[in-house]
Amino acid sequence: MAHVVIKDLVKTYPEKHGPGVTAVKGINLEIEDREFMVLVGPSGCGKSTTLRMIAGLEDISGGSVSIDSKVVNNVMPKDRDIAMVFQNYALYPHMSVYDNMGFGLKLRKFPKKEIDTRVREAAAMLGLEELLDRRPKALSGGQRQRVAVGRAIVRKPKVFLFDEPLSNLDAKMRVSTRAEISKLHSRLGATMIYVTHDQVEAMTMGDRICVMKDGNIMQVATPMTLYNSPENMFVAGFIGSPPMNFFHGRLEKQGGQTVFIEANKNATPIQVTLTDELATKAAAYVGKEIVFGVRPEDAQDTLTLSAPAPEHTIEVTVEVSEPMGSETYLYLDTGAQSFIARVGATDRFDAGQKVQITFSMDKVHLFDPKTENVIKGA
Repeated sequence: MAHVVIKDLVKTYPEKHGPGVTAVKGINLEIEDREFMVLVGPSGCGKSTTLRMIAGLEDISGGSVSIDSKVVNNVMPKDRDIAMVFQNYALYPHMSVYDNMGFGLKLRKFPKKEIDTRVREAAAMLGLEELLDRRPKALSGGQRQRVAVGRAIVRKPKVFLFDEPLSNLDAKMRVSTRAEISKLHSRLGATMIYVTHDQVEAMTMGDRICVMKDGNIMQVATPMTLYNSPENMFVAGFIGSPPMNFFHGRLEKQGGQTVFIEANKNATPIQVTLTDELATKAAAYVGKEIVFGVRPEDAQDTLTLSAPAPEHTIEVTVEVSEPMGSETYLYLDTGAQSFIARVGATDRFDAGQKVQITFSMDKVHLFDPKTENVIKGA
C-alpha cells in the first residue's frame, strides 16, 4: 500500500478579470500506510478538489503531493497507481459487469487469465458473482456502486480514492454500503482516502477524519477525539447529530463562583455555575464575552436524574418534541435562542410546557467568540 503526504497544497482557479478563486489554501496532511482517511466538510470546502489533485485530475497551483516519498505533481493519473470511485459510478452502459470490472486491466494488456482471476476474486468479495453477465441498467444503485468499487479493486492500486460514492443511494442502502466499504478496507488493508459531506459517514468509517472549511483544514483527528475534544466551534458544530448547542453570553464572579450568564434581552437570562476545572480554564475571560457549548445528549431532563445539581440546571420552554423511537429530541427556548436536548424515549412533552434541564458540566466546552477556538486555559 502507500503513504501519502500533502504539503502546502494550493489550488487556484483563474478569473478573467480578477485574482482568481483559491479553493484549497496551502493545506498539509499526512495519510499513513493502510489508513482510512476521510475528508469531510460542507459543499465548497475544497475536499473534492483536494482528492482530484491527489488523483491527478486537477492541476496543482502550489505545494506537492507525494505517494511513497515520490512527488507526483507532474505524473499522469494513469501512472500514479491509484484507483478512484466516483459519485456517479461511471460505468459503461453497453458492457457487462464482468467487462466493466476488467476493462482497465484489458487496456493495460493484462493476460486474459489474470483479468479473469482478479475480476472473479473481486466479485466474490463484493457479492457480485451472480451479476457478472448483467449490464448496468439491470442493476440497482447499490449494485452499480459495488461494481464501481470492484473495478477499483481489480487494479490492486497503492491508493483508493472515493469521491462521495454513496450520495446517489437511498438512506438504507447508504448504511449497508458504507459497512461494506469499511469491511473491504479491513480485508484489503489498503490506503483509502474518502470524501463526503456526511459527518455520520465520516464518524463511522474513518480511522482519522480531516475536517475542512473554506479551503482550510480545521482539525485532523480520530472520530471520537473530534467529538469529545473539538478545537473550534466549526468542528464542534459540524461533528455530531444533532450538532452541539452554543449559548452566547459572558462570565461573571458571584460569591466566589464563576457563572456563565446568557446574553438575553427578552427574558431572564439563564445562568450556570462552572465547575472548578472550567473556571480555571476560562479565568482570563471573567467579565468578558464567551460561548458556552454543550451537546444535546449532555442536556438532560432533570426529572430523570437522581440528584440534579441546581447550579447546573436551567428552566426553559418546550417548542417542539420529536419522538425518534429510541430517544426524543426536545427543541427548547431560553427566550434568547432555541437549543436541542436528547431525552428518553418514554418522556412526553407538550409545546409551551416548562421543563428543567441539567447540563453535564464535565462535557461542556467554552469557546472564544472572536477566534471561535476552544478555550484550553494557560
